[in-house]
Amino acid sequence: MKKLLTFYFFCSFLLLSSPAGGLSLSAQYQKQVNYFHYLLKNPNKAKYRSTWLTLSNNFLKIYKATPTSSLGAKALYYVGRSYEELGKRSRLKKDFMEAIDYFRRVTLHFPHHSWSDDAQLKIAQIYFYNLNEETQAYVELLKVVYSYPQGDKQKEAQAFLEKLDQQKLSQQKKENKTTPNYSLVAKRIQNSNPTPIQLTNIRHWSSDDYTRIVLDLEEETKYFYKLLNPDPKLNTPYRLFIDLENTSIATVIPSEQTIADGILKQIRVAKHSEDKTRVVLDIENIKDYRLFSLNNPYRIVIDVFSEEKKDTSPSQPQINLDPQKRKEIASQNLIEQLGLKVKTIMLDAGHGGKDPGAISHGIKEKDINLRMVKILGKLLKEKGFRVIYTRTTDTFIPLEERTAMANSKKADLFISIHCNAHRSSKVKGLEIYYLNLTKSKDALRVAARENAVSEKSISDLQLILTELMLNSKISESKDLATLVRKECISKAQSVYPSLLDHGVREAPFYVLMGAKMPAILVEIGYLTNPYDRKKMTSYSYLSALAQGLVQGILAYKQEVEKIANLPGSTTGS
Repeated sequence: MKKLLTFYFFCSFLLLSSPAGGLSLSAQYQKQVNYFHYLLKNPNKAKYRSTWLTLSNNFLKIYKATPTSSLGAKALYYVGRSYEELGKRSRLKKDFMEAIDYFRRVTLHFPHHSWSDDAQLKIAQIYFYNLNEETQAYVELLKVVYSYPQGDKQKEAQAFLEKLDQQKLSQQKKENKTTPNYSLVAKRIQNSNPTPIQLTNIRHWSSDDYTRIVLDLEEETKYFYKLLNPDPKLNTPYRLFIDLENTSIATVIPSEQTIADGILKQIRVAKHSEDKTRVVLDIENIKDYRLFSLNNPYRIVIDVFSEEKKDTSPSQPQINLDPQKRKEIASQNLIEQLGLKVKTIMLDAGHGGKDPGAISHGIKEKDINLRMVKILGKLLKEKGFRVIYTRTTDTFIPLEERTAMANSKKADLFISIHCNAHRSSKVKGLEIYYLNLTKSKDALRVAARENAVSEKSISDLQLILTELMLNSKISESKDLATLVRKECISKAQSVYPSLLDHGVREAPFYVLMGAKMPAILVEIGYLTNPYDRKKMTSYSYLSALAQGLVQGILAYKQEVEKIANLPGSTTGS
């Protein structure tokens, strides 16, 4: 009987390895699931690599046949499961990374599917149990907690996090036997010092679907926040309040400030108690919001998002349009509705004003960045793109203002230009970053320098980023970075064949945080390297690099337009 059952499953598996005659997709899927569980119970059959690769390919075929359905989501999940089981048997890191990749696709393509939190938990488990990467596992577990608060994996993820916290606490207790707890000492000093910390300024940017508010403080302080829903009886809008402990209010800050544009209507500031300041934001409409703090100097950043307002203006009648023209207009409208258009590009020249950036042999990074941005902007305009700038002169702009400008002006892409630096003058080359968590020491170093903080602060920042990045354009930014890097290297190496390519990297940059559009940071070379420094002061290199950036942006635009089946375009119009 056992041999007969084995033969049955084997025949079913072979049948489904090829086009499946009259079987429905759901029937094909169930057959593959049955065989998957059969393999788990039969080690002799499961030991062959080809078996798992064929099985994963069969699930992938089902997903591709119905890529937007619930069945497609489940099939994609099982592609990940197949690679996970293969990895357990092969013990190869590449198999586990394949599993993570497919589980990640489930979370990105099907964020609201009931199996999405299962996929996210699987990612965490693989990092912890199979790749021995505890820090990354912790980050992935936090995503389960923040992204799926109502999911059925919430308790399991919380228990896992508590286990890791206990392990970390035990380790710290051992270390604290010989090392003083400086954070506790600092708290004692703070508690013994009644001098309040001053709220020095409140800055804001607002549009009809986005607002960023920045609270500038003299020093770090504890804060609490809560969102209050509208009250029709009192005729009050959404109110987001932030309580700042042990603080005073600078005299230049008005108690009430009415905002004339966007979803932010009013900012109110007052003492809530003897040692507590309350900031209240009156908001017309809200879909989501995020709070995070930045250092050097200390400030609290609040991002508020609402649904985009639909255009209520009467549409223009389309008279005597041929079918092809109507199709193109319909496709263009779809691109607009899905937020897939690439028309407006914000260019950010890093540093500026009192912040020179890297300096080497009298050459300042801020000057090269601005020159590069102007060359790039001119080329983009020639291709029909609308170009806006964070700065066109030698002025200082805080990092958090730059993405706020891009969001409020509804830019479709955000490109930040920088020059790199290293303690070794031998290090050189081009690298392109997008916002993400990282464990690369080099990436942490670069991010720390651009953020003007320590690498330790960057490590702390990664926990903040875990929540912030849940709604950010990570996948799109990575695609943009990949295409831009390919074209930049091609163009620049045609002029400078020895240009070193460091590829696409990920790191937690303040300047990219909160961007609603695909955003990348381009490090065009190392000022501390003689070869790179000479290149970056030459028009020929900057021009070649700018041409590569333009070609990469055009390639990304064409990829985006394919999603709506719009014929490819070579202009920004």
